[in-house]
Formats: sequence, C-alpha cells, structure tokens
Amino acid sequence: MILGIDLGAKTTGLAISGSSIATPYKTIIHKTLDQALTSIIRIIEVEKIDTVVIGFVEGKIKTMFTDFASSIKKERPDIEVVLWDETLTSGQARETMIKLELPKFKRRQKEHEYAAAIILQSYLDETRLSSS
Repeated sequence: MILGIDLGAKTTGLAISGSSIATPYKTIIHKTLDQALTSIIRIIEVEKIDTVVIGFVEGKIKTMFTDFASSIKKERPDIEVVLWDETLTSGQARETMIKLELPKFKRRQKEHEYAAAIILQSYLDETRLSSS
C-alpha cells in the first residue's frame, strides 16, 4: 500500500493506493507537525503502508517537507519515503471537486485529501510509465 501526503502546517491531506488508482483517504487537523507525524505513523501501521509519497514545493519551506520525510524514515526505516513535486495540486483538487459538484463547505474540508490523491496519482502514473 502507498500513502500520499499533502503536508500542511495545520492541515494534512492523505490519499491511499493499493493498485494504480489513488483515492482520497483522510484529512488530519493538527497543531504541530509532531502531532501529524504521530497520526501518520499510526495510519502506516494500520494500513500496512510500504511507501510514503510526500508532496513538496520548492522554496523556503522545502525544509519542512524534507524534515518531515526524515522523521517518517527515522520512525519507520523499513518503508520507502519519496518526495514528489506538488506544484499546483491544490488548484487541481479544487477544480476536480467543483466538477464533482461538491458543495463549497465540503470542498474546504476535503481539499487537502484530494490534493494528496493528485500527488499520489502523479507518482503512480510516472512510476508506471518509467517501468514499462
């Protein structure tokens, strides 16, 4: 199983895949990244995750993503942790939810997990293409 993460300072979206399709999974609300880490480690164990794909953006906050990836690897050295460029995924997630006609309040609640699904789907598509 593969877990996709759209990491935020207070809200983190998760998506999951056991095949070639990413599915929005859950949104975690947290006060600190340590709280997010604890929740994600629990999900990794429950869902038997073997690969984690963390979306990142270039710039000043890139260290937030790399540090988080290192923290996951430290807690679970047995799993693969991949950083994946997430530029524009939040906008894509909003567009997808509008097309699905989700009400505005639902879109705000689910935006991060849909962004995580887009990050994860991009990773799945790219790795499938490079292995064929």
